[in-house]
Amino acid sequence: MMPNKAILQRKKELIQEEEQQRKEDALDNQLFEALEIMRKPTKLGINKDNKFVELYPVPVFKGHYVTGVKYRTTKAVELPDELFERLCILEDEIEALSPKSEAEKAPKGDTIGRPVKYAPEEVAEWVQLREQGLTYGEIAEATGATKSSVSNYLRKYNRQRAE
Repeated sequence: MMPNKAILQRKKELIQEEEQQRKEDALDNQLFEALEIMRKPTKLGINKDNKFVELYPVPVFKGHYVTGVKYRTTKAVELPDELFERLCILEDEIEALSPKSEAEKAPKGDTIGRPVKYAPEEVAEWVQLREQGLTYGEIAEATGATKSSVSNYLRKYNRQRAE
């Protein structure tokens, strides 16, 4: 009787994995559709001062589905949380598969650039929250950071941990 229980459990796990894969594929398709819209050519428009302005294609979302395109004066797009999460995961996977350049492999001494905005203790807290299953958006909301900062710092943390 025990083997049947194990078989049923394995079938249940396979069904859950398949369902998760379908969900990821659907999100990937929506991301691809949004990116395709953003690759469309710009248009010219006239602003309220009767001056020509360049208009950029921006996807319109309903939930996490792309429902159309509108043209704006900025390229900025706010992705729905589910799509943003999936984009961050895909970027992490791509980065993990990308070969490192010699400059990235070399040990880094004093770095030039922006100072670090968040202390390592804060990032460690974010790592714990992420491991508990919180999304980037939820971590950002709870800690007062932005979703993109959380994503970038966690990506750096994971990269450093992998080295």
